[in-house]
Amino acid sequence: MANAITNVDLADLHDAIVRDIQAQFPALKIVQFYREETDREAPKPEELPACLLSLCEMEPAPDVDPGTEQLAVHARFEARLIVGFRTPQAKLEVRKLAGAFAAWLRLRRWSHPNPTKDGQTLPTGPAYVISIMPDDFSPVLDRFEVWTVEWLQDTVHLGNTIWTDEGMTPGHPMYSWLPDIGTGNEDKYQPAIPDAGAQ
Repeated sequence: MANAITNVDLADLHDAIVRDIQAQFPALKIVQFYREETDREAPKPEELPACLLSLCEMEPAPDVDPGTEQLAVHARFEARLIVGFRTPQAKLEVRKLAGAFAAWLRLRRWSHPNPTKDGQTLPTGPAYVISIMPDDFSPVLDRFEVWTVEWLQDTVHLGNTIWTDEGMTPGHPMYSWLPDIGTGNEDKYQPAIPDAGAQ
């Protein structure tokens, strides 16, 4: 079945998100998923501004059947955007960063690591921004200006598709009627889709 390759490796998706954010926002010193426990202390001044990412939830989407025997999920991500409190006009700067990030994120699809193979983007649905708000919940980040942008990546298919791109898609389907079918009856076949110019 053509164009049914919807496999998404979660590691590739994470890498693509980091790569695309870094390319769009080069001023960010850190763009990282899941800081290690040893890194949970507050970011250092040389690490700011920062974007800390997390995949928070994968909600099954039972009404979405890709027809590939995969599980369709809505993946909820969050990006915590952090600006140092000594940044001039830090309260304004973090809001500008969150707004710019959310606007860029709208309907985003993530670049494919091998774009010549399977298309230019990973086979997910578009990103839908669901919240842009201050983040006051982490005591470690009390000395920083932090806003969180949450989005839903709709839809991600988990597991492997049963379909492959092996074989060849017919370019000009033909038909005939019994008994004039098969080898030796090629001249009896007619185009299944008549020539657009024919009357």
